[in-house]
Amino acid sequence: MGDLDAYRKLLAEVDTWFRSVQSRHGAHMKCGSGCSDCCHGAFDIGPHDVALVRAAFQELPSEIRAAVRETALAQVEKLGLKPPYEMDGMLEAEIDGLTEKLGPVPCPLLDPEGHCRIYNDRPSTCRFMGLPLIDAEEGIVHGEWCERNFDGVNPLQLPGIPFGYRSWEDDVEAAPVKSTPRYTFIACAILSDPVQRA
Repeated sequence: MGDLDAYRKLLAEVDTWFRSVQSRHGAHMKCGSGCSDCCHGAFDIGPHDVALVRAAFQELPSEIRAAVRETALAQVEKLGLKPPYEMDGMLEAEIDGLTEKLGPVPCPLLDPEGHCRIYNDRPSTCRFMGLPLIDAEEGIVHGEWCERNFDGVNPLQLPGIPFGYRSWEDDVEAAPVKSTPRYTFIACAILSDPVQRA
């Protein structure tokens, strides 16, 4: 089993949790095909997701890869980042400053209709979007959620929302991965792909 296969199994756990919340509280949720609100703006992804994005990007048709790469390049130039695009060691305030500088631009991997071109291999952050993140043992990790969801309802008080996030993170850390840069933005992951540079 390859490195990404092990990570994909861990991502499947997130998907199962998300679907369970939807089946229980779907009346209060708007998440679904065609909504791409959470796919705008830059956010950092870790090494497993960098490797996942790169592998999925390489599977796209060449003309789509070229268009995605052009969009990614425009975003990275606006950010003012230079190869190798690594964010290790950057303070959270610095990363926040970069995301604010870029603004709510669409992810380079969105198609014109707002669908993700690598949906099955999208990063973990994308899979957690829309719901508050509550660890089953430690409590609130990220107490925000999509403003379209849970109108008039506080999901922090709903049953079935908590996820074993910290233990899941530990499992991710233990999963093998060969990727550099270790932490970066999706656009940077695409542009720093060694296959693209070759």
